[in-house]
Amino acid sequence: MAAGRMRRCGLPAVLLCAVLGQSLLAAGPALAGERSDMGAVDEFVQRQSRAAGVPGVAYAVVGGGAEHQGAFGVDGDGRAVDPRTPFLWGSVSKPVTATLVVLLARDGLLRLDDPVGRLVPSFATTNRITVRQLLEHTSGLPEGLTLTDRYDAGRSIASLLPQIAGLEPVAEPGSKHNYSSLNYIVLGAVVESVTGKPFAQVLSERLLTPAGITGPLADASKTGQVLPAGHRFVFGGTRAFESHVDPATVPAGYLVGSVEDLAAYARTQLTGGRVLDAKDRGLLHTSKVSVGYDNGYALGWRTSKVPGTDEPMVWHGGAAPGYQAAIVLLPKRNQAVVVLQNAYSPFHDAALMDTAMGTAALLIAAESERNSTDPIYPALLAALSALAVTLLALVVATTLRLRRQPKPRSPGRRWAGLALTLLTLGALSYALAGVLPGLAGVTLTQLSLWAPDLSALVYLAVLLCAALAAIRLLTTVLHSRRHAPPST
Repeated sequence: MAAGRMRRCGLPAVLLCAVLGQSLLAAGPALAGERSDMGAVDEFVQRQSRAAGVPGVAYAVVGGGAEHQGAFGVDGDGRAVDPRTPFLWGSVSKPVTATLVVLLARDGLLRLDDPVGRLVPSFATTNRITVRQLLEHTSGLPEGLTLTDRYDAGRSIASLLPQIAGLEPVAEPGSKHNYSSLNYIVLGAVVESVTGKPFAQVLSERLLTPAGITGPLADASKTGQVLPAGHRFVFGGTRAFESHVDPATVPAGYLVGSVEDLAAYARTQLTGGRVLDAKDRGLLHTSKVSVGYDNGYALGWRTSKVPGTDEPMVWHGGAAPGYQAAIVLLPKRNQAVVVLQNAYSPFHDAALMDTAMGTAALLIAAESERNSTDPIYPALLAALSALAVTLLALVVATTLRLRRQPKPRSPGRRWAGLALTLLTLGALSYALAGVLPGLAGVTLTQLSLWAPDLSALVYLAVLLCAALAAIRLLTTVLHSRRHAPPST
C-alpha cells in the first residue's frame, strides 16, 4: 500500500524507521565533503540500486540551477527504464492530494477547519474531524490496513466510506498523530463532494495539467493498462510481480506516473514553480505536528533535517506492492530530488530510501551512513523455515507410526494425548495465520503482497499443521481399534 508508516509483516521497528527518519547511504570518500557533479550522482544512484537489488530506477534533481535526470536498468516487463516509464508512487501520492486540497481551499470550495461530516454527508462519523486533521493524520482514524491494497471489482473511494466511518477511533480528533492512509481516502471523498466530480478529473484539471503533467496519474481505468510489473523481494532476490492499482486508495497511495511527472510535481513545491504561491507552499510545508525525534508532519509532508546537519528537508516516502518512491525538498537551496524504484519490501525500506536521501546528501556535500536490510527479515525466514522442516519431520514420523505396534495405553490417555496435540497445532496455526499478520494490521492474503516468501512459509507451516493433525487423528483411531476389547 500505500506506505508511510506501514506496520507490514508485524515489524513495528522497520516501519518506525521508515517514518521517523532514516540514515543516509555512504557515498564514499571521493564524494563526501565536496559538491558532486551530476555524473557522480548518476554513479551513486546506479551503485545504490545495484546494492539494494533494484532492477530499475529513475531519478531527477530539479531546481537550484542544477536540473538533471537519469534512468537505469529494466522494468518488470524487461524493457529499459526511461524518463517516461510509469511507476507506482505509493504514499508520495499523499502530498499530491494535500496540494490539491490546499488549492481547493484557496479557491473557496472548502476551509481546512471545516468538519468533514459537513462536506461529506455520507461520511457518518463525528463532526469533530476536520479537513486539516485528515491532512495531518490527527483525525484519530486507525490504520485500517485491511481496507487498503485490495483490488476487488467495484471498489471506489465512496464505497469505503461506510466501513471507515464504522471503525473504532484510536484517539480523539486533534489529540494524536496516527499515520493512516484512511485519512487520505476520506480526503479523496471530500474532493469529490465539494466539486461534484471524480477525484481523478479534479486532480487533472486543477493540479496536473496546470503543472505541465501529462502522464496517466490518477485514472485507475487507464493506469492499470500502462503499469509494468514491479518486483518483490523473495528469499533475498527480486522477482517480477504484476502490480495492480487500487482505485479506492488512489489519493493515498496509488498514483501512477513517470519520473518526469514526479519532477514536474516537485517543481510546484519550489519557489518560482507553477500553480502554488508562497503562501500555499508555506502552508503545506510548515509542520505543526510532532512525530518525535525532531521530526514533524505538515500537510501531507514530513519535515526533518538531513541527518548530521542543520539542513532542513521536507519529504515523503512511499511504497505500493512492487514499487518504492521518494521526494525530498531542500528549501534552503530551492532544490528537490525525486526517485522511483521498481522493487519493494518493508524489510528493505531504509536501504531503498537511501537512494533519495543519499542523493540529497550529495547535493549539500553531507556525510552519510549506510543502511542495510533489516536483520529481522533473515531471522524470520530462518525461524519459519526451521519450523516448516520440523513439522515436515513430524508428519513423516507420525505417518511411519501407522505401521508400528503401539505401546499399550488406556483409551483415555490415548484420546487425551490426541486432544492436546490438536489443541497445540490449532494454537500454532492461529498464531501463524492470524496473530502474526494481525500484528501488522493485515490479513495473511495481504501479507503475501509485501512479503511473499514469509507468507509462503506461513501457508506451508499451517498446511503441515493440518496434515499432522489429520495423521495424528487417524493414528489414534486405528490404534484404538486394534486394542479395543473383543465384542461378546
